[in-house]
Amino acid sequence: SSGINSRVRGINAEYGVKQLHGDEELKMAKDEQKSKFVLGYFESSNSYGYNVFRGSAAVMSGQCSFYAITGDDAAPKIAAEEGQERVYLINTADGDQKYSGSVTDQKQLSAWVKSNCVPVVREITFENGEELTEEGLPFVILFHDPEDQESVAKFTQKVDEQCNDQKDGVNFLHADGFKFAHPLSHLGRTTKDLPVIAIDSFKHMYLFPQFENINKPGRLRRFIEDLHSGRLHREFHGEVFKDRVGEDEAAKKAGQPSRPGEDKKQERNRRETGSTNPPESVFKKLEPNKNRYSILNKDEL
Repeated sequence: SSGINSRVRGINAEYGVKQLHGDEELKMAKDEQKSKFVLGYFESSNSYGYNVFRGSAAVMSGQCSFYAITGDDAAPKIAAEEGQERVYLINTADGDQKYSGSVTDQKQLSAWVKSNCVPVVREITFENGEELTEEGLPFVILFHDPEDQESVAKFTQKVDEQCNDQKDGVNFLHADGFKFAHPLSHLGRTTKDLPVIAIDSFKHMYLFPQFENINKPGRLRRFIEDLHSGRLHREFHGEVFKDRVGEDEAAKKAGQPSRPGEDKKQERNRRETGSTNPPESVFKKLEPNKNRYSILNKDEL
Protein backbone atom coordinates (compact mmCIF):
# COMPACT_ATOMS: atom_id res chain seq x y z
CA SER A 1 0.00 0.00 0.00
CA SER A 2 2.91 2.31 0.65
CA GLY A 3 3.92 1.78 -3.00
CA ILE A 4 0.42 2.76 -4.12
CA ASN A 5 0.46 5.84 -1.89
CA SER A 6 3.81 6.96 -3.26
CA ARG A 7 2.52 6.51 -6.81
CA VAL A 8 -0.55 8.60 -5.97
CA ARG A 9 1.67 11.32 -4.51
CA GLY A 10 3.78 11.21 -7.69
CA ILE A 11 0.70 11.58 -9.91
CA ASN A 12 -0.63 14.45 -7.80
CA ALA A 13 2.72 16.24 -7.87
CA GLU A 14 2.81 15.81 -11.64
CA TYR A 15 -0.54 17.62 -11.85
CA GLY A 16 0.73 20.38 -9.60
CA VAL A 17 -0.93 19.35 -6.31
CA LYS A 18 1.31 18.73 -3.31
CA GLN A 19 -0.06 16.61 -0.47
CA LEU A 20 0.12 17.80 3.13
CA HIS A 21 -0.58 15.68 6.20
CA GLY A 22 -1.91 17.77 9.05
CA ASP A 23 -1.29 21.17 10.59
CA GLU A 24 2.44 20.70 11.17
CA GLU A 25 3.16 20.17 7.47
CA LEU A 26 0.82 23.09 6.63
CA LYS A 27 2.82 25.34 8.97
CA MET A 28 6.05 24.25 7.24
CA ALA A 29 4.52 24.95 3.81
CA LYS A 30 3.51 28.45 4.94
CA ASP A 31 7.05 29.16 6.12
CA GLU A 32 8.65 27.73 2.97
CA GLN A 33 6.30 29.35 0.46
CA LYS A 34 6.19 32.86 1.92
CA SER A 35 3.98 33.84 -1.07
CA LYS A 36 0.27 33.03 -1.48
CA PHE A 37 -0.86 29.50 -2.30
CA VAL A 38 -4.10 27.53 -2.66
CA LEU A 39 -5.07 24.82 -0.15
CA GLY A 40 -7.94 22.36 -0.50
CA TYR A 41 -9.51 20.03 2.10
CA PHE A 42 -11.04 16.93 0.49
CA GLU A 43 -12.67 13.71 1.68
CA SER A 44 -10.28 11.72 -0.53
CA SER A 45 -8.04 12.06 -3.56
CA ASN A 46 -10.80 10.31 -5.53
CA SER A 47 -13.54 12.84 -4.77
CA TYR A 48 -15.04 14.88 -7.59
CA GLY A 49 -14.02 18.12 -5.88
CA TYR A 50 -10.43 16.94 -5.66
CA ASN A 51 -10.34 16.11 -9.38
CA VAL A 52 -11.67 19.59 -10.20
CA PHE A 53 -8.98 21.03 -7.90
CA ARG A 54 -6.33 18.97 -9.67
CA GLY A 55 -7.60 20.21 -13.04
CA SER A 56 -7.25 23.84 -11.94
CA ALA A 57 -3.75 23.08 -10.67
CA ALA A 58 -2.79 21.71 -14.10
CA VAL A 59 -4.13 24.82 -15.86
CA MET A 60 -2.35 27.13 -13.39
CA SER A 61 0.90 25.17 -13.41
CA GLY A 62 3.87 27.39 -12.61
CA GLN A 63 1.62 30.34 -11.76
CA CYS A 64 0.29 29.43 -8.32
CA SER A 65 1.08 26.59 -5.91
CA PHE A 66 -1.63 24.07 -5.00
CA TYR A 67 -1.67 21.98 -1.82
CA ALA A 68 -4.24 19.46 -0.60
CA ILE A 69 -5.09 17.77 2.67
CA THR A 70 -7.22 14.67 2.23
CA GLY A 71 -8.87 11.80 4.12
CA ASP A 72 -8.50 11.56 7.89
CA ASP A 73 -6.18 14.59 7.94
CA ALA A 74 -8.93 16.73 6.39
CA ALA A 75 -11.84 15.27 8.39
CA PRO A 76 -11.83 17.78 11.29
CA LYS A 77 -11.81 20.79 8.92
CA ILE A 78 -14.54 19.31 6.71
CA ALA A 79 -16.64 18.51 9.80
CA ALA A 80 -16.26 22.12 10.97
CA GLU A 81 -17.52 23.23 7.53
CA GLU A 82 -20.77 21.21 7.85
CA GLY A 83 -19.32 18.33 5.85
CA GLN A 84 -18.31 20.49 2.86
CA GLU A 85 -14.98 20.21 1.06
CA ARG A 86 -13.32 23.62 1.09
CA VAL A 87 -10.62 25.62 -0.70
CA TYR A 88 -8.61 28.46 0.84
CA LEU A 89 -6.05 31.03 -0.21
CA ILE A 90 -3.19 30.88 2.30
CA ASN A 91 -0.54 33.46 3.24
CA THR A 92 -2.53 36.53 2.22
CA ALA A 93 -1.96 39.87 3.92
CA ASP A 94 -5.39 39.53 5.58
CA GLY A 95 -4.97 35.93 6.73
CA ASP A 96 -6.52 32.86 5.12
CA GLN A 97 -9.23 33.63 2.55
CA LYS A 98 -12.05 31.13 1.97
CA TYR A 99 -13.25 30.40 -1.57
CA SER A 100 -17.01 30.92 -1.52
CA GLY A 101 -17.75 29.42 -4.94
CA SER A 102 -18.41 25.82 -5.93
CA VAL A 103 -15.48 23.42 -5.45
CA THR A 104 -16.89 21.32 -8.31
CA ASP A 105 -16.90 24.16 -10.87
CA GLN A 106 -13.42 24.23 -12.41
CA LYS A 107 -13.98 27.37 -14.50
CA GLN A 108 -15.18 29.30 -11.45
CA LEU A 109 -12.38 27.96 -9.25
CA SER A 110 -9.68 28.73 -11.84
CA ALA A 111 -11.03 32.27 -12.29
CA TRP A 112 -10.89 32.80 -8.51
CA VAL A 113 -7.32 31.48 -8.33
CA LYS A 114 -6.25 33.67 -11.24
CA SER A 115 -7.81 36.74 -9.65
CA ASN A 116 -6.39 36.15 -6.17
CA CYS A 117 -3.20 34.14 -6.47
CA VAL A 118 -1.73 34.44 -9.95
CA PRO A 119 0.69 37.37 -10.43
CA VAL A 120 -0.61 40.19 -12.65
CA VAL A 121 2.37 39.65 -14.97
CA ARG A 122 3.18 36.00 -15.67
CA GLU A 123 6.04 34.39 -17.56
CA ILE A 124 5.18 32.62 -20.80
CA THR A 125 7.30 29.61 -21.72
CA PHE A 126 7.04 26.83 -24.29
CA GLU A 127 5.72 24.64 -21.49
CA ASN A 128 2.75 26.81 -20.40
CA GLY A 129 2.10 28.69 -23.65
CA GLU A 130 -0.70 26.42 -24.83
CA GLU A 131 -2.56 26.74 -21.51
CA LEU A 132 -2.26 30.53 -21.68
CA THR A 133 -3.71 30.67 -25.18
CA GLU A 134 -6.64 28.54 -23.98
CA GLU A 135 -7.63 31.42 -21.69
CA GLY A 136 -8.58 33.22 -24.91
CA LEU A 137 -7.29 36.69 -23.99
CA PRO A 138 -4.89 38.78 -26.13
CA PHE A 139 -1.29 38.81 -24.90
CA VAL A 140 0.45 41.99 -23.79
CA ILE A 141 4.04 40.74 -23.75
CA LEU A 142 7.33 42.15 -22.57
CA PHE A 143 10.20 40.44 -24.41
CA HIS A 144 13.38 40.87 -22.41
CA ASP A 145 16.90 39.60 -21.88
CA PRO A 146 16.64 36.87 -19.18
CA GLU A 147 19.42 38.66 -17.27
CA ASP A 148 17.36 41.87 -17.29
CA GLN A 149 14.89 41.63 -14.42
CA GLU A 150 14.77 45.40 -14.05
CA SER A 151 12.56 45.81 -17.12
CA VAL A 152 10.25 43.05 -15.79
CA ALA A 153 9.94 44.90 -12.48
CA LYS A 154 9.27 48.20 -14.29
CA PHE A 155 6.68 46.60 -16.59
CA THR A 156 4.95 44.97 -13.60
CA GLN A 157 4.93 48.28 -11.73
CA LYS A 158 3.35 50.14 -14.66
CA VAL A 159 0.76 47.40 -15.22
CA ASP A 160 -0.17 47.70 -11.53
CA GLU A 161 -0.36 51.49 -11.75
CA GLN A 162 -2.14 51.88 -15.09
CA CYS A 163 -3.83 48.62 -16.06
CA ASN A 164 -4.95 46.71 -12.98
CA ASP A 165 -8.57 46.79 -14.16
CA GLN A 166 -7.59 45.50 -17.62
CA LYS A 167 -6.51 42.00 -16.58
CA ASP A 168 -9.92 40.50 -17.39
CA GLY A 169 -9.47 41.63 -21.01
CA VAL A 170 -5.81 40.79 -21.68
CA ASN A 171 -3.04 38.60 -20.30
CA PHE A 172 0.06 40.47 -19.14
CA LEU A 173 3.13 38.33 -19.78
CA HIS A 174 6.90 38.48 -19.95
CA ALA A 175 9.05 36.24 -22.12
CA ASP A 176 12.69 35.36 -22.65
CA GLY A 177 13.46 37.38 -25.77
CA PHE A 178 16.20 34.96 -26.84
CA LYS A 179 13.97 31.88 -26.68
CA PHE A 180 11.13 33.80 -28.36
CA ALA A 181 13.27 35.52 -31.00
CA HIS A 182 10.91 34.49 -33.83
CA PRO A 183 7.97 36.68 -32.67
CA LEU A 184 10.43 39.57 -32.43
CA SER A 185 11.47 39.06 -36.05
CA HIS A 186 7.80 39.27 -37.07
CA LEU A 187 7.78 42.72 -35.48
CA GLY A 188 10.94 43.77 -37.32
CA ARG A 189 12.99 43.56 -34.11
CA THR A 190 15.94 41.48 -32.91
CA THR A 191 17.38 40.60 -29.51
CA LYS A 192 19.51 43.74 -29.81
CA ASP A 193 16.32 45.80 -29.46
CA LEU A 194 15.27 44.24 -26.12
CA PRO A 195 13.31 45.07 -24.04
CA VAL A 196 10.33 45.16 -26.43
CA ILE A 197 6.60 45.33 -25.62
CA ALA A 198 3.98 44.03 -28.04
CA ILE A 199 0.38 42.85 -28.22
CA ASP A 200 -0.59 39.58 -29.88
CA SER A 201 -4.34 39.60 -30.49
CA PHE A 202 -4.26 36.06 -32.00
CA LYS A 203 -4.93 37.74 -35.34
CA HIS A 204 -2.16 40.32 -35.52
CA MET A 205 0.84 41.60 -33.55
CA TYR A 206 1.27 45.26 -32.63
CA LEU A 207 4.46 46.90 -31.45
CA PHE A 208 4.55 49.34 -28.53
CA PRO A 209 6.68 52.19 -29.96
CA GLN A 210 9.41 52.38 -27.31
CA PHE A 211 9.86 50.59 -24.01
CA GLU A 212 10.70 53.88 -22.26
CA ASN A 213 7.21 55.14 -23.10
CA ILE A 214 5.76 53.05 -20.27
CA ASN A 215 7.12 55.77 -17.95
CA LYS A 216 4.74 58.27 -19.55
CA PRO A 217 1.45 58.50 -17.61
CA GLY A 218 -1.31 56.42 -19.13
CA ARG A 219 0.65 55.40 -22.25
CA LEU A 220 0.59 51.63 -21.66
CA ARG A 221 -3.09 51.76 -20.79
CA ARG A 222 -3.83 53.74 -23.96
CA PHE A 223 -2.05 51.05 -26.02
CA ILE A 224 -4.40 48.38 -24.62
CA GLU A 225 -7.50 50.53 -25.01
CA ASP A 226 -6.50 51.14 -28.65
CA LEU A 227 -6.44 47.38 -29.19
CA HIS A 228 -9.99 46.97 -27.88
CA SER A 229 -11.32 49.95 -29.84
CA GLY A 230 -9.74 48.72 -33.08
CA ARG A 231 -7.59 51.81 -33.31
CA LEU A 232 -4.29 49.91 -33.44
CA HIS A 233 -5.44 48.13 -36.58
CA ARG A 234 -6.71 51.34 -38.16
CA GLU A 235 -3.47 53.11 -37.27
CA PHE A 236 -1.51 50.57 -39.23
CA HIS A 237 -3.59 51.43 -42.28
CA GLY A 238 -3.03 55.14 -41.72
CA GLU A 239 -6.73 55.79 -41.17
CA VAL A 240 -6.43 57.77 -37.95
CA PHE A 241 -3.40 60.02 -38.48
CA LYS A 242 -5.48 62.95 -39.67
CA ASP A 243 -7.40 63.33 -36.38
CA ARG A 244 -4.27 63.11 -34.23
CA VAL A 245 -3.46 66.80 -33.94
CA GLY A 246 -6.86 67.80 -32.60
CA GLU A 247 -6.90 64.84 -30.24
CA ASP A 248 -3.47 65.58 -28.85
CA GLU A 249 -4.35 69.22 -28.21
CA ALA A 250 -7.52 68.15 -26.41
CA ALA A 251 -5.51 65.61 -24.41
CA LYS A 252 -3.03 68.30 -23.32
CA LYS A 253 -5.87 70.50 -22.07
CA ALA A 254 -7.27 67.56 -20.12
CA GLY A 255 -3.84 66.75 -18.70
CA GLN A 256 -3.70 63.41 -20.55
CA PRO A 257 -0.76 62.04 -22.55
CA SER A 258 -0.58 62.86 -26.24
CA ARG A 259 1.03 60.49 -28.74
CA PRO A 260 3.90 62.30 -30.46
CA GLY A 261 5.82 60.33 -33.02
CA GLU A 262 3.78 57.17 -32.87
CA ASP A 263 2.15 57.72 -36.25
CA LYS A 264 5.58 58.14 -37.88
CA LYS A 265 6.78 54.88 -36.35
CA GLN A 266 3.75 53.02 -37.65
CA GLU A 267 4.24 54.58 -41.07
CA ARG A 268 7.91 53.59 -41.12
CA ASN A 269 7.00 50.07 -40.02
CA ARG A 270 4.63 49.76 -42.98
CA ARG A 271 7.33 50.98 -45.38
CA GLU A 272 9.96 48.62 -43.91
CA THR A 273 7.77 45.54 -44.09
CA GLY A 274 6.07 46.51 -47.33
CA SER A 275 2.83 45.34 -45.75
CA THR A 276 -0.56 46.96 -45.56
CA ASN A 277 -1.48 44.72 -42.62
CA PRO A 278 0.09 44.33 -39.18
CA PRO A 279 2.27 41.20 -38.73
CA GLU A 280 0.21 38.05 -38.28
CA SER A 281 -0.14 36.48 -34.85
CA VAL A 282 2.65 34.09 -33.92
CA PHE A 283 1.20 32.86 -30.64
CA LYS A 284 -1.98 31.66 -32.34
CA LYS A 285 0.11 28.64 -33.32
CA LEU A 286 0.11 27.65 -29.66
CA GLU A 287 -3.66 27.17 -29.62
CA PRO A 288 -4.52 23.51 -29.02
CA ASN A 289 -5.08 21.47 -32.14
CA LYS A 290 -6.92 18.18 -32.55
CA ASN A 291 -3.87 16.32 -31.31
CA ARG A 292 -3.83 17.87 -27.82
CA TYR A 293 -0.45 16.39 -26.92
CA SER A 294 1.47 17.23 -30.06
CA ILE A 295 4.94 18.64 -29.56
CA LEU A 296 5.31 22.09 -31.06
CA ASN A 297 8.17 22.92 -33.33
CA LYS A 298 9.83 25.53 -31.14
CA ASP A 299 11.79 26.89 -34.10
CA GLU A 300 8.50 28.21 -35.46
CA LEU A 301 8.04 30.48 -32.46
